Amino acid sequence: MLQRLVVSNFAIIENIDISFKNGLTVLTGETGAGKSLIIDSLSLLLGERAQVELIRTGFDKAEIIGYFSINNKRLLSLLDSLNIPSIDSTIEIDRVISTNKSYIKINGVTVTLSDLKKISKYLADIHMQFDSQKILNPENYIEIIDGFKYDLVKEYENNYISSLSIFKDKLKIYNDTIKKAKEIKEKKDIYEYHLKELTDADLKENEENELQNKIDYLKNYDKIYNILEETNSLIHEDFLDKLYEVKENILSLSKFLKEYSTKYNALNDYYYEIENIFDEIKKDYNNLDYNPNELNNYETRLNDLDNLKKKYKMSLNELISYVNSLKEMLNIDENYDDLIEELKSEVKISYDNTYEKGLELSKIRKEIAKSIEKELEKNMLDLSLKARFKVLVNTYEKEKDLSGSIFNNNGIDEIEFLIETNIGEGLKSLSKTISGGETSRIMLALKALFIKSEKISTVIFDEIDTGISGEIARKVAEKIYEISLSTQVIAITHLPQVASFSNNSLKISKQVKNGRTYTNIKELSLDEKIYEIASMISGGKVTENQIEYAKEMVMMK
Repeated sequence: MLQRLVVSNFAIIENIDISFKNGLTVLTGETGAGKSLIIDSLSLLLGERAQVELIRTGFDKAEIIGYFSINNKRLLSLLDSLNIPSIDSTIEIDRVISTNKSYIKINGVTVTLSDLKKISKYLADIHMQFDSQKILNPENYIEIIDGFKYDLVKEYENNYISSLSIFKDKLKIYNDTIKKAKEIKEKKDIYEYHLKELTDADLKENEENELQNKIDYLKNYDKIYNILEETNSLIHEDFLDKLYEVKENILSLSKFLKEYSTKYNALNDYYYEIENIFDEIKKDYNNLDYNPNELNNYETRLNDLDNLKKKYKMSLNELISYVNSLKEMLNIDENYDDLIEELKSEVKISYDNTYEKGLELSKIRKEIAKSIEKELEKNMLDLSLKARFKVLVNTYEKEKDLSGSIFNNNGIDEIEFLIETNIGEGLKSLSKTISGGETSRIMLALKALFIKSEKISTVIFDEIDTGISGEIARKVAEKIYEISLSTQVIAITHLPQVASFSNNSLKISKQVKNGRTYTNIKELSLDEKIYEIASMISGGKVTENQIEYAKEMVMMK
């Protein structure tokens, strides 16, 4: 249940602090006074995306804080999984919208927008003005039906989605294999020619580097020879002998000066390393060889490799991989039919499994549909809408081609709402037969069922009574009041009938002060509530008769 709402620097709201109570709280006021901003504030607390444009002019951030009392085991478990403490069965949601850094905190713990949405569905349900239009669009019907048993449906839906993902993967492999088999058959002669040419080329990894090193060696043979010759002559002098004598002298010094032991060990290691290097230099010098024909062969080979790379537009390593790919393709070409049949069998098994999961999801939806039809008709009757209502859950039949076109992300169902508002006229499509006032009443009837089913602790109605008046308006007011007996209801309304049923009345107004617009909110006393209802009746100047009529409306509830 929502206990308190604090809003700062949000649009024309500078600073308001509202306490909410049990039962039905009605928000009234002139158009543009800021009633919808209260709903917008609550929407942000429940996970709607924020826009920095809503920050009050002249400020760099807006802040909305909501305090909710909770008594829901699933919510407590969710908070625990997110490492959010539950403080005296209360949740404090603090949302800051800033031009610099926005954030969301729940009981002092920073959370993501996604986490907030997971939590908020256990806190409140908001019915916005445009929500009534959902029942005019059949694309929304699955979402509406699933909402009645969200957690139960989600379990089956997750199983279906998991199976669907596997099916899509297998179908893709199957289709890709068919495409590849067709491509191989059409280009088999070309592939065989490529394979022969590249196989004859005897490609080897890193061959280019090895060839280039050999070419560089032969092209620089004279320089290499001269340097090695000069180095070899130096080695044949007494360089090593002198170094050896130095090493031995240091060894002698180490007997008197201990720090020379380290120097000796290091020099001793270097001496043998240098001796090994000198031996290798001597060997290289003695083995020097130059063959001009080799240089030509290496350059020709490197040129041949470059031509192959240009022709196929691949690197050497890519060409080698291409050879292996060609071998594999041509090798399994004869077995493609068997492979395709094997993959098709896997696709069929996965298809059947996905369809089975879809049927399980469909069965749950049909049970939900059946459970709401009669109660929905009763709710509509309470709202002076004598109608017969039918929820059709049409489940797609299996396809012969296994294309999976019947598989949608939310199942294999198409849901249709049918209604008969005039006895004897027969059931007709809801989206094509109802008027504006009927739309509001049907949505309210659905909401009443949803709230009861999901045990929502707080529901917020933003002008769900749009388009109705007279006796029907009173029926709507009675239904909203009935909901408030078990659930906290916060409602924005322009109907005096709804306002008369309120347990708590809040008046939203605005004023201009020092060149700035401010939204104010006031909790009305009983007399102020009666006067406000009289004002709603009159639409202008309030008379004594209207006050008496308003008083009678309040007392008759």
